[in-house]
Amino acid sequence: MARSLVITRPAGPDDIPTLLRLWDELRQVGGRAERAVNPVVTAVDVRERLLEILSLSECRVELACVDDVPAGMAVMRISRPDPLSDSQVVHVAHLVVSRSFRHHGVGHALLAAATEFAGDHHLDYVAASVYPSLREASRFFARLGFAPVAVRRVVPVAVLRRRLGRDVATPLTGDAVRRRTRLIRPVPPQRVRRTGAERIES
Repeated sequence: MARSLVITRPAGPDDIPTLLRLWDELRQVGGRAERAVNPVVTAVDVRERLLEILSLSECRVELACVDDVPAGMAVMRISRPDPLSDSQVVHVAHLVVSRSFRHHGVGHALLAAATEFAGDHHLDYVAASVYPSLREASRFFARLGFAPVAVRRVVPVAVLRRRLGRDVATPLTGDAVRRRTRLIRPVPPQRVRRTGAERIES
């Protein structure tokens, strides 16, 4: 059986209901950790964000259809890999393929659109974000040549403060940090032996 033709196009404001449905699918397959790190409380919030993205020249939301039926989407944004970088990349986020259209070439078609978007802006690289729990998606990107560059980890501020051993109510000043460092600094072995000898002689 011949594979159905996948057509992609930039989404517009009239496509918001379809994009919200696809977004909801991605949220459901993402793990609990991803939902905690990237919380979106209501569909109204996502709707406003999508409308904002659609109005930005450096962004594009690509919609994929199979036989005129919405089958997937990807959010693209031109950005720098880090604040000190002198280059820009097309960053692909929230790439989702509807369950009914897996293995139909929808993901390939969306990434082909990303390469065209990069070419239109004379950019040499395409980057992608993948939730760590989506192992099949990670393998999909790896087969297409995407290599890991950096692992971005996220932690709640309260947890980080506890792990660093700081009291949230009493933040340490520079002098307090130096005093604490002196208090917990280990004593060199030579000093321990010399002190012991002095005690024996006395």
